Amino acid sequence: MPVTAQEALRITRVLEEQLLQRQGDITVWNEFYRGKSERLAYASDRFRAAFGGLFAGFSDNWCQVVCDAPAERMTPLGFRFGSGVDGEPAAADREAQRIWQANGMDAWARIAHTEMMVKSRAMVLVWAENPDDNETEPEITVEDATQCIVAYEPGNRRRRKAALKLWDGDDGYSYATLYLPDQIWKWRRSATVSRLILPSSATVATWAPREAGKLDQAVIDNPLGRVPMLELVNRQRLVDPSSPEHEQVMPLQRAVNKLVVDMLVAAEAGAFPARWGTGIDLPKDPRTGQEIDDPEMWRLSVSKMLRASSPDAKFGNFQAADLRNFVTGVEMLIEHVGALSRTPPSYMTGKLVNVNAETLAEGAAGLVAKTKDKTTFTGETWEEAMRLAFLVKGDTQRGTDPLAETVWGSVEYRTEAQHVDAVLKKKSLGVPWRQLMEDLGYTPTQIDRMEAMLEQDATRAARALAFSGVDDPGVLGTTTGAGQDQPVPA
Repeated sequence: MPVTAQEALRITRVLEEQLLQRQGDITVWNEFYRGKSERLAYASDRFRAAFGGLFAGFSDNWCQVVCDAPAERMTPLGFRFGSGVDGEPAAADREAQRIWQANGMDAWARIAHTEMMVKSRAMVLVWAENPDDNETEPEITVEDATQCIVAYEPGNRRRRKAALKLWDGDDGYSYATLYLPDQIWKWRRSATVSRLILPSSATVATWAPREAGKLDQAVIDNPLGRVPMLELVNRQRLVDPSSPEHEQVMPLQRAVNKLVVDMLVAAEAGAFPARWGTGIDLPKDPRTGQEIDDPEMWRLSVSKMLRASSPDAKFGNFQAADLRNFVTGVEMLIEHVGALSRTPPSYMTGKLVNVNAETLAEGAAGLVAKTKDKTTFTGETWEEAMRLAFLVKGDTQRGTDPLAETVWGSVEYRTEAQHVDAVLKKKSLGVPWRQLMEDLGYTPTQIDRMEAMLEQDATRAARALAFSGVDDPGVLGTTTGAGQDQPVPA
């Protein structure tokens, strides 16, 4: 049901306030992923004063590895709709593949998955590229979680109630678009009003239609009948909020940074063995008779030699600081990072030598299982995005198809020989050819191309076979005629 301008403005205020409440957490998560947010701990204030500024920008960043490991394995290859024709299994939809490729989603989907891991969610907006054109083409864009928010109906997390996109223009205005199931409201306000400083009552009151004084032009109809913005959510929960992939390893990241910095400080202060000397007669000032303590005399180098005239003089050096204790602590923390995030040892250390394929596969089992779970939830969002894309084109059959399915590439890393061997074993069980090609990781477009090439090869082979059976008087042998073998004259 259409809402009034006052109600649309109220919804905008509520969603904006909720979006602002997320900014602090998202900023911290993103900074940890980038290795920029470090609060190094020191044992004392004097230690901080001496070394705190020396390693202010240091980070031995493992959060990026934890987030990228599952994201890089999630590759949508295409989409299926319906249950097939005349009992045949449904093939990947060619029109869906064309829409996906036209929007560059092979690349943008990877960005969306990384954003989802880092910021706990990423947004996908589906709208018409040219709304006023009769031949509308769907436009799919990936949106940032700091600019967008989606609201759901109370008690139903599957039904989107509204969505808001908020951004700053380069013309001195901030812009907001409110997406409702049947309306789209467009607002703007002066960018000099900072929504991060003023209270919500003062901030949102400045929203006005984008065309000043034209409230009727601030709203357009939404022909899709659905909120066109979707959420890719990481670690979906029923009641608790979603979380980024590296949230539980952030404290360990701080500890790793602390130990590595301590090791560097120890290397600077104690790794070079300090020397000592006893029984040394220092030179005296002939005028005062006092010993001269010249610091330059104790600055040692490879070109200097220690010498003393006293027979009681002795020289020696203290033992250098042992840094192996720090290395052991850092390695232990990194092992904990891998265990908590289910990141394989091959990602976390470079010490793997002569490890066979079975051991590597066993080490990656946790990451594979975790990534498969993510494709299940993320696939539902991509399917809804593709349904919206068909609704933009006016295709209600595929736009409302509950049997839509995302075709994913394999989340397991195997050698080419292992992969082909597994596919050959599936073939012996009767798995269809197209499914085998999907298991090999080919896209629907590549499979269609290979299928056409196979048909061409079969046609050429049939022609060659037919040509070899034509009577040729210059060839000795027999040919078939009238159902009987007839001699061929020389």
